Amino acid sequence: MSAVTVVTGAGQGIGAATARQLAAAGTRLVLVDLRPEGITTLASDLDVAHPVDGGHLIAPLDVTDAAAVAAFGALLASGGLRVAGVVSAAGIISRGAAEHFERAAWDLHLAVHLTGAFTLLQVLHPLMGPGSSVVNIASVGSTFGLPGRIAYTTAKSGILGLTRTLASEWGRQGIRVNAVAPGYVRTEMVLSGLRAGTLDESSLVARTPLGRLAEPDEIARAIRFLLSDDAAFINGATLRVDGGLTIDGAFD
Repeated sequence: MSAVTVVTGAGQGIGAATARQLAAAGTRLVLVDLRPEGITTLASDLDVAHPVDGGHLIAPLDVTDAAAVAAFGALLASGGLRVAGVVSAAGIISRGAAEHFERAAWDLHLAVHLTGAFTLLQVLHPLMGPGSSVVNIASVGSTFGLPGRIAYTTAKSGILGLTRTLASEWGRQGIRVNAVAPGYVRTEMVLSGLRAGTLDESSLVARTPLGRLAEPDEIARAIRFLLSDDAAFINGATLRVDGGLTIDGAFD
């Protein structure tokens, strides 16, 4: 039975960087994204740079569509694939004051980040087993409040509860479940905030003890570690990859 690692949100940002890291380590990937263009190109590139038996696979998929997620799981099962790893990196962000935040946007954030991650893991669970590993993507917004991002921070805080509970349940089955909590990363999500003026790079850099934004590849390497056998006794943990942002108590 061939083993694969499923990466959602693989079309760009942290998801794409993680796919590259894992492929370089010899992992066969199933690249999942709502938009097919990015994952189609990425899979072709990885097939050239890091070929694997059967090739890297793609799955255009909306993680908020429970029926589509169930069909995706059935397709993997029918192909005789075992799921060795899952990275839930699909994400969106909308900004606005809490008192005016639209319910539809709230529902979508929870559906993509939290319910989507849970639904996918629930569907893929029968294809996992001892030695399988999951990494969910949390955030600095799982630790402290991010004004103007009420739905995003609520969903990301929920990721920690999801991770801990699955780690408690599934750890007894030999399936490890952990989370990575990035700081501010040079991805389209952060860049959109910089362009819109809702984020200020100089302020973010000043607030981060390491004095810079992260690159997507730096988050991807932490994810690769948690998926690997080097992290074989790490379960239920949240690895902060934020340059020290969430531990800095300075007010000057």
